[in-house]
Amino acid sequence: MTRPPITPVRPPGWFTDPLDELLLRYWDGRRWTFHTAELPARAPAAVPPAPTKPAETAPALRPDIAHAVGRVRGLLVGSMKEVNLLAGYLRPEERVLALTGAQGEGFGVLACTNQRLLFLFVGIVRRQVLEVDWNQAKAAIYNRSTKFLAVYTTRPTKRAVPAMAVRVNNAADAHAIVDAAEAASAAPRLDVM
Repeated sequence: MTRPPITPVRPPGWFTDPLDELLLRYWDGRRWTFHTAELPARAPAAVPPAPTKPAETAPALRPDIAHAVGRVRGLLVGSMKEVNLLAGYLRPEERVLALTGAQGEGFGVLACTNQRLLFLFVGIVRRQVLEVDWNQAKAAIYNRSTKFLAVYTTRPTKRAVPAMAVRVNNAADAHAIVDAAEAASAAPRLDVM
């Protein structure tokens, strides 16, 4: 007996995010992707049209976050949702000094604040929040060949395991993060290799 070909239950397109009804998420015909946009104000309930410029509909950012976003040289593709959520993860007196798109378990945002280094990724199923306070950091090292920024809470040796390691593809943004980290922290050693 032959089976009929399997057809997708839902055609590819932009649909209401199953985890956040204020967002649209792209369905590729088989699974949800990491591409999101804000839901238009008067979207039809069935299938909303694909957003053309989600940055125009983004909520107003805190001034320190907006200033840091303006200085990013690399791309924040796939990270703007995390940039918009970043203010909710900051402490009351915390200010963002620099940020960039980075990759941990998914594409998110890496922010250097006056108190810590913070990586935020919010996916469909997982959420990853990595943080290292400056009073705990012993070293932050960016390796140009692997493009990983590693932050250590112990002296960095060949056997040391970083407390945080994320991939930052743009070297200029990694330099901006490390420069902001040097200005904000009392860490004795912050290197770019």
